[in-house]
Amino acid sequence: MQKEKYCKNSINQAQNYLLRKKMSNTTTSRPNIVLIMCDQMRWDAAGFAGSRIVQTPHLDRLAARGVCFGNAYCASPVCSPARASWLTGLYPHAHLQLRNYGPKRMGEFGGYLPHDRVTIGDTLKRAGYRCGIVGPWHLGDDHRPQHGFSDFWCTYRYLGGYPDPLFDYFDMEGVENLYRSGAPGMTQYGNILEFGTITDPRQQRTTWTIDRSLEFVQQQGNDPFFLFASIKDPHPLVLVPPDLPERYRIEEMPLSPSLRDPLNGKPEFQKLGKFRVPSTVTDDEFRRMMTYYYALITHIDNQVGRLLSALEGTNTIIAFMSDHGELLGDHGYTEKCLMYEASVRVPCLLSWQHHLPSGLRVTTPLAGVDLMPTLLGLAGHTPEIPIDGRSVAEAILNEQEPEHQPIFAEISSLDAIYHNASEPEELAAHVMILDGHWKYIRNRFDIDELYDLKTDPSEMRNVANRPEHQDRIAQMRQQIAEMVCRTGPGPYAWCL
Repeated sequence: MQKEKYCKNSINQAQNYLLRKKMSNTTTSRPNIVLIMCDQMRWDAAGFAGSRIVQTPHLDRLAARGVCFGNAYCASPVCSPARASWLTGLYPHAHLQLRNYGPKRMGEFGGYLPHDRVTIGDTLKRAGYRCGIVGPWHLGDDHRPQHGFSDFWCTYRYLGGYPDPLFDYFDMEGVENLYRSGAPGMTQYGNILEFGTITDPRQQRTTWTIDRSLEFVQQQGNDPFFLFASIKDPHPLVLVPPDLPERYRIEEMPLSPSLRDPLNGKPEFQKLGKFRVPSTVTDDEFRRMMTYYYALITHIDNQVGRLLSALEGTNTIIAFMSDHGELLGDHGYTEKCLMYEASVRVPCLLSWQHHLPSGLRVTTPLAGVDLMPTLLGLAGHTPEIPIDGRSVAEAILNEQEPEHQPIFAEISSLDAIYHNASEPEELAAHVMILDGHWKYIRNRFDIDELYDLKTDPSEMRNVANRPEHQDRIAQMRQQIAEMVCRTGPGPYAWCL
């Protein structure tokens, strides 16, 4: 099969000008939509989120020109189920992508997004949009265009032995593939995030994703487009240009106050997780790893800035967010898969020049099922079927706080995520509700958790066993039961 031609690292200013002029001549009644989704970015790892350390000037500018959701939550703190929820407006019990996809799981219950589930891509394609995706799909059949993204399907597949456009690109360009297992020059302390530097700009996957995204945008005609720019970073492997870690001083990295959390009074399974930080990892080693994680977010910012520049002055709704968070030392963990704030909370920005207000800070929590109907609502469309999410488009267009609603998240067991347990009950093991400053987690195989985020924002004290909170827990259990029944309890019928 002839290899596809890949675009170069950038488009010059003249091309940007012609692109903006071409796009400005398209119909103004139907805006373009660009959804930029990172993987495993902490909610607070950006200047716009209040960080005095992480350098994100382009994203800060995007936030200043649009709407920042300061309390956005994923519907599941693991990649595939979270992504399926962002795209369908359904919780995992309804869309049934219950665990991460892998090539061997296609056709297995819970291992892929069923073809009859309706995504935002399906809806916009039927509405006349030109739809494209660049980067990881991660929802099943990665090689096959699906769910409306038939106009530009450029996904790479980092699992399994299938042909991979990203890896093919490295071969074609003659640069070393540092994302392969056992690549030289990488550093890892214990089991925490593996990191290193590139020697050639063509070796970085976010750069590749933005290159291809620009190629898609350049190909536009008279129809509006929807671009899903799926950025795998800052998920490990953490690979950055060599100058970026130098912008961060190791001694200034803020270690989590819960880094050495003994997890007293917490569920037993939390002490056995795959990515619990070993005691052999020193504070300085952890801080050094953090400089690379933050440097990679700066690289993401630089690359997203290229795309934002190309879209400047066009009729385009831009969303930037992450599929889920990153613990980065919270409660002695890296990675995700727990219901702690850093794992379930994500950054989320929306911008639409001349339509959405500038600098609006929304404090009402945004659920991991709300973005899909909100983007559709801004573009003048509605979901085709009943979903779990609600649109907050009208509220933010009017510079108002959306009405408060509880937030939910669901996830399979750690045994299913990391150790291939496939029993149906393992695929629906935990459900979280956040209502006001109270967070309750119902654990199917262990003790439950209740945290008061007002008095205990670090979630160090599990108060679920205290008598004075039993009425509250009963009420929150009822709220969970009502939520899972809304679109059918499916594998979470145990919560009824």
